[in-house]
Amino acid sequence: MQEFNEEEILKRIAEMEDGEESVSEVMTPESLSEDAPKDLRELVGMAGKVIGIEYSGLGENGYDAYGAYCFLPPVEEDACRILSIVVTLTEEVDGIGIYDLYQVMNRINARILGGAFVLSDDESTLYFRRYVYLPTALEPEECIRMAGQRIFDSLAIVAGSIDVLMGLIEATMSYEECLARLGITADEDNM
Repeated sequence: MQEFNEEEILKRIAEMEDGEESVSEVMTPESLSEDAPKDLRELVGMAGKVIGIEYSGLGENGYDAYGAYCFLPPVEEDACRILSIVVTLTEEVDGIGIYDLYQVMNRINARILGGAFVLSDDESTLYFRRYVYLPTALEPEECIRMAGQRIFDSLAIVAGSIDVLMGLIEATMSYEECLARLGITADEDNM
C-alpha cells in the first residue's frame, strides 16, 4: 500500500479541471501575491496548498464561479483526510431580499445530498461548501477517483442551482418564480 499523497491528489484535481471552460492555479503561501484577498491568504496559510479553478459557462445563463480545493490539516488519529470543496458563486450579495435568498437556499439545501449553499458571515458572498472524507488506506487512484466524483457532483449541484440563486440576487426572478423553477408547490412551501 502506498502512502496517502495529498500533493498528487491536488495536482490531479487541477489537471482534471483544465480545459476550455476552466483555468486552474496552484496557490501556496510563497506564490500568493500580497494583494490577494484576506480570506484566500488565510485559507492558503492554513492548508499550505490550494487549487483555485475559475469556471465559466455554468447554468443556463453561463455564470462564472470560482472553486477552491484543499486538504484540511490532518488529525493524527484519523484514518481519513478531509478535502474541502468551496465554489464561490458571487461576492456581491445585496442585503435587500436576503430573507428570500435564505429561504430559497434552505429549500435547495434540503433537497441535495452532501454540501450546502451558504452565505459568508458578512452576508456578502454566496458559495457552495462540501467536505469529502478520503480514507488514507485507499489506493491513490481510488482516492483521486473519489475526490473527482465529489467535485463533479458539487459542480453539478452548483450548475443546477446557479440560475435560480443568481436570478434572485440580481432581481431578475422573484421568490415565487424561484420556487416554481425549483418545482416547489405552495403546499411544500408551507411545510
